[in-house]
Amino acid sequence: MAVTAPQTLARSDTASLAAATRVRWTYIAPTLLAYWIMSMFDKSNISIVINNPQFLGDLHLAGQTKLLGWLVGSLFISYGVAAPVWGWAVTRYGARNSTIVSLVIWALTCFWAALAQSYGMLLASRIALGAGEAACYPVTLALVASWFALRERGKATAYWWIGTMIGPMLVGLVVTTLILWIGWRGQFVSLGVLALIVPLPMVWLLVRDKPEQNPAVNAAERDLIAAGAIENNDDAPGRILKGVESVWRNHRFWLMTVAISSNAIFFWGWSGWLPTYLRTERHFAFSTSGYLTFVIYGFAVLTILIIGRVSDRVFRRAPFAGLGWASAAVFLMAAAFAPSAAWSVALMICALCAQQVGISCAEMLMHSVVGTADMGKSQGVRAFVTQMFGAFSPVMIGYILAVTHGAFIVPFAFLALAVVVAAGCMIALAREGF
Repeated sequence: MAVTAPQTLARSDTASLAAATRVRWTYIAPTLLAYWIMSMFDKSNISIVINNPQFLGDLHLAGQTKLLGWLVGSLFISYGVAAPVWGWAVTRYGARNSTIVSLVIWALTCFWAALAQSYGMLLASRIALGAGEAACYPVTLALVASWFALRERGKATAYWWIGTMIGPMLVGLVVTTLILWIGWRGQFVSLGVLALIVPLPMVWLLVRDKPEQNPAVNAAERDLIAAGAIENNDDAPGRILKGVESVWRNHRFWLMTVAISSNAIFFWGWSGWLPTYLRTERHFAFSTSGYLTFVIYGFAVLTILIIGRVSDRVFRRAPFAGLGWASAAVFLMAAAFAPSAAWSVALMICALCAQQVGISCAEMLMHSVVGTADMGKSQGVRAFVTQMFGAFSPVMIGYILAVTHGAFIVPFAFLALAVVVAAGCMIALAREGF
């Protein structure tokens, strides 16, 4: 199933494509990677913070699993509410401007969290951070759709998606170390400064909304991107888009949204409580549980890089996604019942890697079910639905843990069921050839 170029381009300009610049890979892809790593730092650090005895003592939250669950989940509620607004902003003001504003918001909310003297103040800062983080999906998918040919979008998606694992992976190492050195308040300050000195200058200097706006892009690269657009390829899975008048009546988009939302239940419930599970259920020390997250997420990074290349070659992503999610459910329950802490960690690694096969392929598949012009606004709506589900998960787990006195079997069964639902959505898309 090869993507073809328009005949006029194929006859006259094929040779020139070899001389195409690679701005999309040297400017856009690295910037999106840095953006997502920073995003995940700001979102995921709270899972380490709520596991820190000093923090729990300072804000009088020891044993308050319901309140701790809201610290994790509240971000995703505001994230979901604000996402459609960011989708509109991307369409109206462009992805570049939206990204710059979002990074400034992230930094300010980190400084706010560092000053928190009460649970309510910290909760408010997390809600504000969620509103700023809501820009992530609309700006990212809009840039990928504008800058990369369809045949490249698996690799391009893997490029930024590994940031969603590198961020939590480094959080386990960096944030744990920062807390031990300068305290939980100091690590919030450090993350705020980091947002201003790394991804913000990259966006300002390197990113433009479209290839034709960047003088470093030559005609050959512009032609390559245009020829590879989903709308110009009759033999790609996304050819069905030509017969879809509105993204809102596109049932494939909604299947994708349900699947990714179910995945959010799994991932944010699991990641939000993972350090606590390792410390309280498997009896690792605070520092050890934090550093173990570095190892677990490290395996997921390798998985994403591999699946990005494989899926671009096979070009059918729904079967990979379904198999990955179904396997994640099995591995997670096996980890819950594992007789030893070492076996539980090993099975957790398998569960996360399998889950990443599912969500990585799903993010890539989104480019085959939504057209370029609809990408920004559709991803705003998708993020609204997805993050509402994601917000529900860590909060629900907090309540379940309060009822079960800290036992994780029931929460894990709840998370496993979520990815089974996601796998079911992929079966429907696989039957359509995706």
